[in-house]
Amino acid sequence: MADIRSKINELYALEQLAAGQTALHRLHPLGKLLVTFVYLICLLSLDSCALHRLAPFLFYPILCAALASVPLGMIVRRAVWALPFALLAGLGNVYFSRAPVLQIGSFTVSAGMLSLAVLLLRTLLSVSAVLILVSVTPFAQLTAQLHRLHLPEILIALTEMTYRYLGILTEEAVNLLTAFRLRSKGRQWPNLREFAPLAGQLLLRSADRAERVYNAMQCRCQSLGRRYVPSPAWRPADGIFLILGAGSAVLFREWDIMTAIGELFPW
Repeated sequence: MADIRSKINELYALEQLAAGQTALHRLHPLGKLLVTFVYLICLLSLDSCALHRLAPFLFYPILCAALASVPLGMIVRRAVWALPFALLAGLGNVYFSRAPVLQIGSFTVSAGMLSLAVLLLRTLLSVSAVLILVSVTPFAQLTAQLHRLHLPEILIALTEMTYRYLGILTEEAVNLLTAFRLRSKGRQWPNLREFAPLAGQLLLRSADRAERVYNAMQCRCQSLGRRYVPSPAWRPADGIFLILGAGSAVLFREWDIMTAIGELFPW
């Protein structure tokens, strides 16, 4: 079970990285949250076929990961899990949008293929930006800034409980899998027929465990409302980061920098 236990430890590895002491870690959490929000808005509002315009947006996650000493490979491995959902959402474009837009040798790239590539890359960049935000900012400080921005209390509470529930769900899954392996005469994984009852048991066991955790929180007078979480004072460096980060995202959104570079330096 050592490999499965290691997966549980990796679940909150990004939160452990948030305790770092780099310059990016010490920035105000509100500034990092606003920069990430502007970055996502600018990235997701680009044209669905403008693949070349996504190139400048690669700099933000790569630069932030380097400045914060966050392993970029770990960020990419976690972000890749979102690609199958984007792939399923964009496969219809490949079938319905068959107009040719690019010719590479004998291979014709259709508008649907191009939009699918843009969707996959945008998904990868968006998830990577959010993961980097979590890896450089403690989760409690992020939720405190969401309170400061006057987001609905119930939405923030659901976000916190979902984030914490993942660990409970994983632990119960490990316990179920351990029991299955001890009773299955050497088999490591259940087949499709056995998966349905195991999934139902997992839901019931994890819900019961979460109920006990919630009762323990209530016994300790834990409230789902706003809690005081100290945050660092706003410094000039935070303003500079906000201006540079958000300003560069808006600049890349409004100005086609790759086309301008191609015109200045033609092949």
